[in-house]
Amino acid sequence: MKATVSNTIAYALQDLGVETITHVPGFGGSEVFESYKHINLKNPPISFHEEVAYTICHGSSIVGKRSACLIKAQGIAKAANSVVDSLYTSVNAGFVTIIFDDNVGNHSDNIMETEALLKGLSLPYIISDSITIYDDVVSAFHKSETIKLPVAIIVNAAEILNEVEFERQSYRKNFAYNRDILQHVVHPLFAQYQYDVFKSKKDGNSNPEIERPKLIHVPDDIPAQSKAAVKRYQQFFNVFQNFKGEIVTGDTSSSSSYALPPYEAIDIVTYIGGSIPLAIGAYLAGNKDVWALSGDFGFIAAGHLGLLEASLRKIPLKIVIFNNKQAAATGGQQIHRTTLYKILAGYETHIRNISNPEDPFEITEILDEASKADELRIIIVNY
Repeated sequence: MKATVSNTIAYALQDLGVETITHVPGFGGSEVFESYKHINLKNPPISFHEEVAYTICHGSSIVGKRSACLIKAQGIAKAANSVVDSLYTSVNAGFVTIIFDDNVGNHSDNIMETEALLKGLSLPYIISDSITIYDDVVSAFHKSETIKLPVAIIVNAAEILNEVEFERQSYRKNFAYNRDILQHVVHPLFAQYQYDVFKSKKDGNSNPEIERPKLIHVPDDIPAQSKAAVKRYQQFFNVFQNFKGEIVTGDTSSSSSYALPPYEAIDIVTYIGGSIPLAIGAYLAGNKDVWALSGDFGFIAAGHLGLLEASLRKIPLKIVIFNNKQAAATGGQQIHRTTLYKILAGYETHIRNISNPEDPFEITEILDEASKADELRIIIVNY
């Protein structure tokens, strides 16, 4: 078969059964995105920020659906916060970021040293040749699923309209998701273990035999310096564990300690502000009862970028924002009380407030209404 590089990549994604695809417009990626839509008779929306686009795919791949993120080289720099945390998780289905490198600067504000950046991030990657691009895409997904890490392909954007020959085959495969917070929750308590696992994978060991740390109980076994911050959420989680649904995502913050037993209320956690795009990815992978939990600092810093995408996609996420009016995870720096509401000004009809986070009856009433809603809900828990 003969086709342009853009069509060839799209055919490879179709033959792999990639169901979650995100794209921030840029030369090379846009051509592939249009080809994908035409070949698959789908019309997924564009994304506005690469950190969100990358994280949506990461969420889908964790819960068992192959995913692909199409972005320019400059975009992987914008996504770097999520990229780094994703390396300390294990994906179940392949997750490949196709990076379109404008190495002569015809369509970009600068020329990136893309390979050097990926090396610095420690993101596994393949440098593609347009002649072998179909096989390179297939190989990248195989590599991702073998080492259970995200993988990138660098594509020369200048060759995107070149014609190449390739042979199509079906590479579709089903994957299972099993909850495992040591593999899917990035948390300071697990930092050394997750780093050791990552190093082993990076060295080529796809099944590292590293002793798993014993899971402590929350809040009783939480270290003294963090216990007070964690315990303030206990009443909320006493109620929430009855409403959690299929998948719950969180940020790396005090509240995500409730991923631990006996609550086991959160399933996937990466960077501060990442819970909403992770939840979008889980939803696109087929889970329809999905919750995202975030602190106000994390939401203001990055989570609102994911909220915009959830809103534009009309995804009925259930979002909880713990409104502490401070950066509780980083020393208690104060946040002006109006900042959160300025960001949420366009979402008034979706907002529900919990005024007393120690009142189990109020918490139950608000969570029950949200769980039954068939549209977006944003629950603000006011501390």
